[in-house]
Amino acid sequence: MANWDRIAEQSNGMYVASDYQQAAYKLMMEQTIYAGDRSGRIPFELITRHLGSFRDVFEQFGMSITHNPHHGYVVAIPKHAFGARMRLEETRLALLLRRIYDDRVNALEVVDGEAFVTMIDLEQDYRKYFARAMPDRADIRGLIRSLKRNGMAREIDAEDDQPFQIVIRPAITDILGETALLQLAAYGIEKDDDATEADDEAS
Repeated sequence: MANWDRIAEQSNGMYVASDYQQAAYKLMMEQTIYAGDRSGRIPFELITRHLGSFRDVFEQFGMSITHNPHHGYVVAIPKHAFGARMRLEETRLALLLRRIYDDRVNALEVVDGEAFVTMIDLEQDYRKYFARAMPDRADIRGLIRSLKRNGMAREIDAEDDQPFQIVIRPAITDILGETALLQLAAYGIEKDDDATEADDEAS
């Protein structure tokens, strides 16, 4: 296990052991830390400067740490499962945003690793891929805030008359890797089947 006191001594008084502990806790709780985010710069710096030590700690919890220096983030990925199960609507939106992100990357339509989606485009893609109407915009805003907590997306003000615009963040490709996509898709199908059965029983 990492000896934070010993590591802190290497900083010549700039940091103390609790700074490294807090950085580890932040990554554990938030899953992704972006260097460019408010409150992210110092934890990102501490983690990347002592990446081996942090990886040893997270290994004890069955998690690996991926460092993406190009887009300036670190992300912790569970090795054995996606993590806490998401609500069905969160699952659908996360899967859709990952699909849109891949499309934007292939079309070279990303800025500093982030893809931007208007509500109009999101509504069209939601109906296209799920063959159903998208939840109302207040609900979508709540779902985006849930996905923001682990670094997959965030909202910004829109430039037109839309209420807001969605920014898909690059760590979504790490969090929703191939294994996670399969798990999420299976979970979504499972819950859809349960809901269908419940409707049939009710009728």
